[in-house]
Formats: sequence, structure tokens, C-alpha cells
Amino acid sequence: MPVDYYPQKTEEELLALLKAVQARGTDGQVFFTTVIGMQTQKSFQGAARPEVEIRRIRYSLFLKNPDTYANPYTERTRRTRANYYV
Repeated sequence: MPVDYYPQKTEEELLALLKAVQARGTDGQVFFTTVIGMQTQKSFQGAARPEVEIRRIRYSLFLKNPDTYANPYTERTRRTRANYYV
């Protein structure tokens, strides 16, 4: 049974979060810091895989507005393709 992981968030907040997670999934997110000749690299940690988070956010959007958003657990996206606009 699916669980709403974001019951306190509004639809606008969820859309912004969805956009950020989608960007992290396509671009990746790595932070570099350089201090006095030493370079440190950190990758994004502490969250589920982007595809799992996207499904959770989409389900929360579906619960908030089922007329606009589809239930992501009834249909699964099997293949995606990145589009790059110039």
C-alpha cells in the first residue's frame, strides 16, 4: 500500500521538489570544495534513489489533486529519454 511521504507540503512545494529531484536524477549532484590546496568531493546522500523519490512526490501530488495528476503506482514509466533544450 503506498504511503504519502509529503502530507504537509503544498502542491507548489511538491512541484518545486519534483523539479529539483528530476534535475538531480539527470545531471547528478556533486559538490567540490577547495581550501588551501585541498579539494574535497561530496555526492548527494541521505535520500532514496531519484526514481523512488519522483514516484513518492507524484503520489503525493495525486492525493492532493487526483483530477490533474495520475497515480504513479497504477502505471509505471519503463523508459525515459532526456531532452536538452538550447
